[in-house]
Amino acid sequence: MNTILSQDKKIQKLQKQLKEKELDIQQLKKENTDLQKVVEKLSRLLNIFCNPHTPPSKQMLNQKRNKDKICKKLGAPQGHRGATRITLKPTSTKLHTLEKCPHCGGKILKLMEVLRRIIEEIPEPRPAEITEHCMQTGICERCGNIVAESGLPEEGDFGKNVLSHVTLLRFEDRLPIRKVVGSLQRQHNIKVTHTTVLDITRRVSNKLRAQYEQITIEIRRSPYVHIDQTDIKVGGVTYQLWVFVTQSCTLFIIRKAGYIDVMQTVLGKNYKGIIIGDGLETYRQYTDIIQRCWAHLLRESTDIAEKHKSAKVLHENLKKLFEKVTNVTNEDPPDKRQQLYSKCIAEMTQLIDYANSCKELRKFAVKLSHGLKHWFTRILYPFIDATNNIAERALREFVVLRKIIGTLRNTKGTEIVEIIMTMIATWKQRGLDTFSMMRTSI
Repeated sequence: MNTILSQDKKIQKLQKQLKEKELDIQQLKKENTDLQKVVEKLSRLLNIFCNPHTPPSKQMLNQKRNKDKICKKLGAPQGHRGATRITLKPTSTKLHTLEKCPHCGGKILKLMEVLRRIIEEIPEPRPAEITEHCMQTGICERCGNIVAESGLPEEGDFGKNVLSHVTLLRFEDRLPIRKVVGSLQRQHNIKVTHTTVLDITRRVSNKLRAQYEQITIEIRRSPYVHIDQTDIKVGGVTYQLWVFVTQSCTLFIIRKAGYIDVMQTVLGKNYKGIIIGDGLETYRQYTDIIQRCWAHLLRESTDIAEKHKSAKVLHENLKKLFEKVTNVTNEDPPDKRQQLYSKCIAEMTQLIDYANSCKELRKFAVKLSHGLKHWFTRILYPFIDATNNIAERALREFVVLRKIIGTLRNTKGTEIVEIIMTMIATWKQRGLDTFSMMRTSI
């Protein structure tokens, strides 16, 4: 009897342990499910900041990049030719006489050779000039209006130099408004408020509006245009910041409208030129003459080749195709370029078939297939670039400004920013002095 009771107790104990194990297993399954969800979420976030299209400044977790940076040899590369700053011709000469020893105050027994040094110096800060302008008025015989001639700004109490300087401090030097206020106070003893700085930029943008609209007309006449876009906040709402770059113009535009509406607003409905950009579907909806950016493609193929051995062959062949695209010149006969164009499309088709045969490359194969005839447009039109780096570099200045300002407050602010940044970028592109152009345009 005691033996039976003892066995019953053992069974009950084992059953209790089994239930506890089952509860532990259920708990572990639940924790595993929760951890998988966390891993998926973190993987999505990681892909945002560590993907082929992430700027190097945001690739904080790229171990290979950090390793290369540490192992790289410091200093100039072997064979680098040093450069010395050119000594400028002096505009004045100042003689420093020697009457006593600067160390002990002793008497100088004999004067020796004269040492010469050329020093560049800026003038000390001086207050702004306050000028009263007396303008003669008169009645026009032809129109009967009372008129006056002065060449002064139509609005406000600040001259053209102040308006230009404040605007460039804000948008070219990218200073926050509080620092613009501080700079004016320190350099010229001009006391202004934050509202005044904003009002000055509004006045300047109104004067530049006609030139801004003229740039839109010039872009429509260009045989090609580089286009890129990114997000920007306006009043906390996400808008799109667009950049359109031609050989001599750079245009910024901020809109919440649809992509096609923006394209038609800037380029019109019947643009006959070539669009150079990334794989945005809007470009294909707007026109069929597109050059897809090879820089984006090769960055992505490089990333895939590092993860999958099957992609290394694909990446090497894409690099060879890129060389063929970039080596074409205007001197090559049109029939020869047409033959090369057809040959490259045939080679790309073979690469697409190879990518489709590998499970891990099928998604990349879809990208190659969608842009099949757009990868080689430069072969037919050698005067364009095979990459969209020009638009990305132009957009970079605005992106830095976006980090500083955070968000634009309203649509009036967007008009001010897009007009002024457009004119500054275009003047720089044309090799013009921004201050002189700004002052002349006001």
